Amino acid sequence: MLASAVLCAGCQSASASAHYPASIDACKLPGPNVRTQLAPGTVEISPDSVKTADPKVVPEDRSTEGNDLTSCKRLFARDLGGGKPDLQDYRLVTIAVVRFTDSDAGTAAAQATQLMTDALGDHSGVRLATGVGDEAGFSEQWAAVRSGNVVLSVAIADGGTEAALIPPATLDNVQAMVTDMTSTLQRDYQG
Repeated sequence: MLASAVLCAGCQSASASAHYPASIDACKLPGPNVRTQLAPGTVEISPDSVKTADPKVVPEDRSTEGNDLTSCKRLFARDLGGGKPDLQDYRLVTIAVVRFTDSDAGTAAAQATQLMTDALGDHSGVRLATGVGDEAGFSEQWAAVRSGNVVLSVAIADGGTEAALIPPATLDNVQAMVTDMTSTLQRDYQG
């Protein structure tokens, strides 16, 4: 059984007039408090140390001609105490950035808006969703925001038989992380 709730947070896009001319490193967008905000009670481990289920990251599957896609994966295992990770139960945080590369800033921003509308069914430019997984112990949350010619998304996926013991990322914490990443995007990459 899969249940989901969709919430609009802020209901507005981040700066529609912003333009990002160069490639964006998705791994440099999150701040130092990702684990605290999104994966409390965990230890960060190498993304390659556990075979994880692949969450659908919107818009990671939207790479086409005319855009530049970058992504970053961070993996957190449940802390058994004293920083010892339980590799059976994990939270995977995946960040995907699609930057539309049209030389005309207005056209590129319109393409980003279209992606938010088509892929996410959203007209506001900001969207958060939470889902509750099935008995297999998999659940997923995601968030997306548009800023100018860029769509930034975050997927949070839990896996493992006792992954429910990892405290959930609250809607406020997901929104705070997306806001922090958008601020970094605007500060470090805006042309």
